Amino acid sequence: MFKNLKINNRFRKNCGGVALRMIWILLSIVLITGAVAGFLNFQQKNQERDSRKALEISEYGLLRVMERLGEKPSLNSGFPKTPYDGGWYSARLIPGVKGDTLLMSVEVIGHIGTVSRKQQYRLKLSVVNGDSSWGRALVE
Repeated sequence: MFKNLKINNRFRKNCGGVALRMIWILLSIVLITGAVAGFLNFQQKNQERDSRKALEISEYGLLRVMERLGEKPSLNSGFPKTPYDGGWYSARLIPGVKGDTLLMSVEVIGHIGTVSRKQQYRLKLSVVNGDSSWGRALVE
């Protein structure tokens, strides 16, 4: 009779041990899943912030190109990687002609962290009363 009692106690310990292990496994899975989800959310927010910042940097690069073109309309070289606000921008100018209109393709890249944003613009040279200036073009 005592042998059966010990067997029952062992059986109960094993069942309790299995149940406790299952609880620990499920708890571990929940904690790991929560940690991974939190990490991915953090990474996504950083990427979104860097993407917006890279866009701002590329727009600043376009502003600098427009300033330089305002000073010297015959400019046909861009900027190498130029540091700005924790990242960098570069610009490439590609002159062109359509009919008798001077055009300029501007490719600006803004970069910060692991994110780069590339934007392309078409500019058209306008001459009014002897003054020339570059403006955005709607070219077909």
